[in-house]
Amino acid sequence: MKKIQIEKRYHDALNNLICNLKDSGFLTDKKIESAFWNIPRHEFVPTSEKKFAYFNEPLPIKNNQTISQPAVVSRMTEWLDVHDGQKILEIGTGSGWQTAILSYLVGTGTVYSIDIHPELINFARKNLEKLGIDNAHIILGDGSLGHSQESPYDRIIITAACTEIPLPLFEQLNDDGLLIAPVGDSSQSLVLLKKTSKGIIEIKNQSNYVFVPLLGKFGKK
Repeated sequence: MKKIQIEKRYHDALNNLICNLKDSGFLTDKKIESAFWNIPRHEFVPTSEKKFAYFNEPLPIKNNQTISQPAVVSRMTEWLDVHDGQKILEIGTGSGWQTAILSYLVGTGTVYSIDIHPELINFARKNLEKLGIDNAHIILGDGSLGHSQESPYDRIIITAACTEIPLPLFEQLNDDGLLIAPVGDSSQSLVLLKKTSKGIIEIKNQSNYVFVPLLGKFGKK
C-alpha cells in the first residue's frame, strides 16, 4: 500500500473527526484509529462531496447508495475484531472505504467484497487502486448469496439492512467466525453473531441504526 500524505485541509478535518469519535466513545481501538489515518475518507467520496468527507455523517455516492457514517464504520469494524491473516467477506462494497479499512487491518490476509451495482464496483476499484491496495478483491454480484468460491471466511460484514440474515452467509462462515449486520426494517439493530459448534450465538446488539437496504435474492422484496 502507498504511503499516504494527507493535505493540511483534510489532515485537520480528519484529526477533528477522530477526536470527536474518541470523545463520544466510538473510536476506542488504536489499530482502527491508524486505519482512519492511512485510509483517508476523502479518497472514497465523489468530488462534489469531498468538502464533507470528514463530517460524521453518511454521504451520497452513486446509485442512491451512501458511504457510511464514520462512527458507524468504527463501531462495526471494532466489533468485527479483525486480525492479521484473516479472510473477510464484505457484502456491499459501496465506494470501497470500509473495504480498504478492512484490507489495512487484515494485513497479510484477504478481503473479498461484493456489490450488485456495476457503477459502484468500478468506483471502488479505482479508489483502491489510487491507494495501491492489492489484498482486496472487488466482485460484481448478488451479495445476499455471498461468495462461496472463497469460503469459509473468518469474518463477514454486511453493510446494508436486512430483515433477516441470508442463510448462505452463515454457511460460508468459519467455525468460531464472526458476522456483523444491521437487521430490521425502517430502523435496524447492529447485531454481532458468532458461529459455534452449538449453533449461532448473539454477542452484541445495539439499536437505532439506519442503512440502505440489502438487495438481491435474499434481500429486500
